[in-house]
Amino acid sequence: MIEIGGVKPKSSVFLAPLAGFTDAGFRGLCAQYGAGLTYTEMVSAKGMCYGNRGTDALLYTTPAESPKAVQLFGSEPEFMYRAAKDERIAKFDIADINMGCPVRKIVSNGDGSALMENPSLIEETVRAVKEGFGKPVTVKLRAGVRQGEPLVTECAVAAERGGADCVTVHPRYREQMYAGQADHELTAAVKSTLKIPVIANGDVVDALSFWRVKRESGADAVMVGRGALGKPWIFSLLNWADSLEDSFVYDGSGNVREDAVRAAAVKAHEIASHFDAKRAAREHVSTLREFLPDRTVVNAMKLHLCHYAKNTSNAKEVKLAVAASSTIEDTFGIIDDLL
Repeated sequence: MIEIGGVKPKSSVFLAPLAGFTDAGFRGLCAQYGAGLTYTEMVSAKGMCYGNRGTDALLYTTPAESPKAVQLFGSEPEFMYRAAKDERIAKFDIADINMGCPVRKIVSNGDGSALMENPSLIEETVRAVKEGFGKPVTVKLRAGVRQGEPLVTECAVAAERGGADCVTVHPRYREQMYAGQADHELTAAVKSTLKIPVIANGDVVDALSFWRVKRESGADAVMVGRGALGKPWIFSLLNWADSLEDSFVYDGSGNVREDAVRAAAVKAHEIASHFDAKRAAREHVSTLREFLPDRTVVNAMKLHLCHYAKNTSNAKEVKLAVAASSTIEDTFGIIDDLL
């Protein structure tokens, strides 16, 4: 089982930080279904220092989350240090630094994946957060900025020099955004170079892809992002997949055995059929209402509801109803009548 600077996650399958999605309500559900570690949406270090009004909502947590990580973004070590010392993040077990976000408004400020063009700044930034936080610090990286120009191993080494306790690799380039396939040979290269643990992130959506990524990357843990949207139960499935002996999963050539594929299909159907989307969505809304006004909860739940309804007979109706929703009563109506 992976250990990160003394922190022992409950399993080796983690929920990735996703802006606009990994709010406290969703994180709590994923933790209940077996996510070994959860991460907040990314939080601006400068926003924390300047009293941004939305910061406290991003930092809200529930008792279900344990252990838990806060993800910070920024590229100025002074602000990262000040944010890391902020008493509001003292409740988190791990501070993760976002060095992979590909979104233009983040990159244009020198943050996110822009940091990957400056390994010395990566080292300095990690050291600043480590000094300020006083607990384990991790880094999330991409393959690099431009396709065909991998930077991730060099950047991971810089993070390790700065004191990082673990590195997550999402092996797509910034130019790719979320398109194409993640190249987990790059994750394997990082794993073979570093002494600290490595987490693989990208393209895990079911047991079969989990086994493929685990085999290709050799990583110590696997992180799931978009594959968990609408189905927090995926962590139950992947923890089951992780518990099986390699001899059952893989043949002599390293390919997934047909028996394992069939077993995974049966297990996925079993877990999904027991998932109560109404209950989950209601719990999700209830958690958000603890710290957000109803009008914000309505907007926050729109995409979540579409994901909860995905692959159901009412998916189209939910999408139309969500577009027209404006009150918390509308939200509960969609949950009760259409999910």
